[in-house]
Amino acid sequence: MLYVHEFEVFESEGCFLAIPAPPLGGGTFGDTFDDAVKNAADWLTMTIDDMLMKGHEPAACSFGHEPENGGRMIAIAVVRNLGDIPAMTAADAARVLGVSSARVAQLIDAGLLESWKVGARRMVSKASVEERMSESPTAGRPKKEAAKAQHRWSE
Repeated sequence: MLYVHEFEVFESEGCFLAIPAPPLGGGTFGDTFDDAVKNAADWLTMTIDDMLMKGHEPAACSFGHEPENGGRMIAIAVVRNLGDIPAMTAADAARVLGVSSARVAQLIDAGLLESWKVGARRMVSKASVEERMSESPTAGRPKKEAAKAQHRWSE
């Protein structure tokens, strides 16, 4: 689906900010005007992907906003669908992470892995699996010595 949103791009403190018009919050920046526009397209793509993964349809944008910071209003368009997001099944995520399917479900429930359903199949974003792997979590509970040391510090 095609998503179009307006951004105000303006210079501030040596860089260019790209702030989306309501209802989206947040924004991005770049070293040059062109860089800020490219980053705004990436930001919009990630924001739309996040909404789609959570089952939310992004709100339609209204147009004709006036710049609030002396910049220029530009429209940025991206085409996104859930199928565009690199993903794997929950079972594949379990294999890659070296954990059980039940543990993957726990990680999803805890918000540590991004997921969505396609029919009856649970899909997990590859980016969230890679991020989890980069954190190098260790299996099991902390050793008694580590738990005791942590307890002493918390007293």
